[in-house]
Amino acid sequence: MKKLLLLAFTAILGMSANAQEALVSERPDGTVKVYDRSGKGIKLQQGDDGSLQMTSLNLAEASEFEVVTMADNKTVYVKNPIVALVETFSDVTDRWVKGSIEGNKITIPHKSLIFSINTDQGTTVDIHMGYYGIESNQASPVTPDVDVTYTIDGDKITLDAPGKDKTYILSCIAADGTWLRMSEYTGAVYTFNKDKTPNEIKAVEKENNAQAIGETYYDLSGRKLSEPTKGVTIKNIKFNDGTQKAVKSINK
Repeated sequence: MKKLLLLAFTAILGMSANAQEALVSERPDGTVKVYDRSGKGIKLQQGDDGSLQMTSLNLAEASEFEVVTMADNKTVYVKNPIVALVETFSDVTDRWVKGSIEGNKITIPHKSLIFSINTDQGTTVDIHMGYYGIESNQASPVTPDVDVTYTIDGDKITLDAPGKDKTYILSCIAADGTWLRMSEYTGAVYTFNKDKTPNEIKAVEKENNAQAIGETYYDLSGRKLSEPTKGVTIKNIKFNDGTQKAVKSINK
C-alpha cells in the first residue's frame, strides 16, 4: 500500500493542471455551524528517509468541521473536508469548499479544488476532492465519478459511502485521479457543537422591536452582491439582537 502511494505521489509531481475556481481560505458570510469530528482517518507524511509514511488519524483530535449556509439556503461551504491536509502540512491555511444543500443532503461536486502545490519543477499541481476505494490492500478511485455527499440527521452529519462492497475514504486527487492523500473513512460523524459555533444565525420573522443594522445581498448562487440586481435577489437583514432575516425580491 505504501509503495503504491509513493509511486502515485512521485508520478504526479511532474504534472500540472489549471485551477477550475479560486481557492477560498476565509470563512464566507452566512449561517455558521461548527461540528466536532469523530471516527477514524488516514494521513500521509514524509519520513526522515524521504518516503511517505501512512499513519492513523484520530478525527476527535483533528480540527473542527464547519458548514456555512448561504442566504439562499441552497449553497454551502464546508471547511477542511480533507482534514489530513491541515494535519500534514503546517503551512496549509483553512480551505472552504463550495457545495449545495437539498433536504438532508450536502453535496460537494467531484474534483472540487481544495489545494495547489508548487513543485520543484516550477509547475503547479491542483489537488481536488474525490472518493477512493480500498479492496485487498489496493486503493483506486471510484468509477464512474461520484460526488461527495454528507447526510444530516439532527445535530449530526455523516460522510456517506458511494457503495457497499469496499472500504471508502475521502481523498485528495490530481486532475487525472492518480494522486491521493487520504483523510476520513466514510461513516465519519460530525456532531454540532453549540459552544464553538460563533453567532449562530436564525432567519426568523420579526415580532419585536429589534432594529435592522445592516443588509447584504446575494444572487441565487450564493454569490455576494454589492447591490440588488435585475432578477431574483436575496436580501439578508441583520438585526441588533443577533438574528437575521432572509427576504427574496424580484427586481425588473
